[in-house]
Amino acid sequence: MMLTRIEKFFTFFALLSASLICGEYAMTRPASNALFLTAFSAKAYPYIWLATVPVNLFVVYLYNRFLPKIGPFRMLMALALLSMTINTVTGFFYPVLPEISFLQYIWKDIYILLMLKQLWSMIHSTIPSARAASLYGCIYGAGTVGAIAGSLIPSFLASALGSEKILCLTTPAYLLLILTYTMAYRRSAIQGDTFEKDLSEDPSPKEAVSLIRKTPILMAVLLLVIFMQASVALMEYRFNAHLELNIIEKDVRTAYYGQIAGIINGFSLLFQFIGALLVVKTLGLKRSHFLVPLLLGLSVLSSLAFPTFAMMTCSYIFLKAIDFSLFGVIREMLYVPLQLDAKYRAKAIIDVFAYRTSKAVVSLGLLLMQVLAGGYLLKITGYISCIVLMAWLATVMIFFREKEAFTAKWTV
Repeated sequence: MMLTRIEKFFTFFALLSASLICGEYAMTRPASNALFLTAFSAKAYPYIWLATVPVNLFVVYLYNRFLPKIGPFRMLMALALLSMTINTVTGFFYPVLPEISFLQYIWKDIYILLMLKQLWSMIHSTIPSARAASLYGCIYGAGTVGAIAGSLIPSFLASALGSEKILCLTTPAYLLLILTYTMAYRRSAIQGDTFEKDLSEDPSPKEAVSLIRKTPILMAVLLLVIFMQASVALMEYRFNAHLELNIIEKDVRTAYYGQIAGIINGFSLLFQFIGALLVVKTLGLKRSHFLVPLLLGLSVLSSLAFPTFAMMTCSYIFLKAIDFSLFGVIREMLYVPLQLDAKYRAKAIIDVFAYRTSKAVVSLGLLLMQVLAGGYLLKITGYISCIVLMAWLATVMIFFREKEAFTAKWTV
């Protein structure tokens, strides 16, 4: 099926927007992680993941409350301006007030989800489901190309400029994003009265929660997101604990984070094209959802068998690459047939609040294990990761067994 002229331009600017969002994050994340780790140490990660929960809840409440009033376009502009301000203030004041990295780290983990959610909700509402599989893979690929380019800046400039200055370099990326998102939005299917008409009248976040609870598809997506983020949190804790012991200097950590991000994004790019063009087309959506936890299980078992810094780094890279690629594509495909309310309000609850709250739940367990497990903590977190992945497999099995008619909509 051929794209119309408007769809071609929309897709082009959506690709650029995805590239800029991910490119900016690839610049920000290594510096943010290094600054936080230097100021607080790896043991503070469970605390900041817990602190993210009330902030996340408040941000999602404001998002759902004001989205029908100001619309998705003004919402993205507000998020971009706020992110520029937080990054710049942190970059200037960190040398005299390193505790400011706590706030910047929390916002970093929230705003990237809000920005991507805004973009993906617009894409879901504009691109027909018949073209979803191939175009979603291309859009994920464009984001990864941007992330690879963005990761070069901290990789090569962190030692020369300092980690704080890296945060100040993100402003040009946001200005370009505002331009490309504007061009895509003008060619989308969610403008003006159409968007307001298709959203339900009740702006309360309770409506989105109720919608998730009543919709089996959304409940399945929610559980899949929780399992993936629990796996990421456990592996990230193990990786950062090893990193703290092996690399001590702050700017060297930023450079290392940048290099790791570049490798992650390189594998993500490969997995995205394999995932969109081969895995989903060959295995179908059902088997693809089984494949992800099986692959991650092999990675976790490898890190348990060989608990070295090198193996931990490899396992971390593999998990993040799968999260940013194949898992993302097959998760987004589940939203395709849903109504606009689900794609905006319910998606905000799942992709922003539940996404980060999953880490907070893991944090409670990590704080308890820090007291009880002592030197066995890292090994125990690996065993817990295996349990999470088995629960993930069980959820996929139950969902697809009961929803065979539903899965027929994604025949590719």
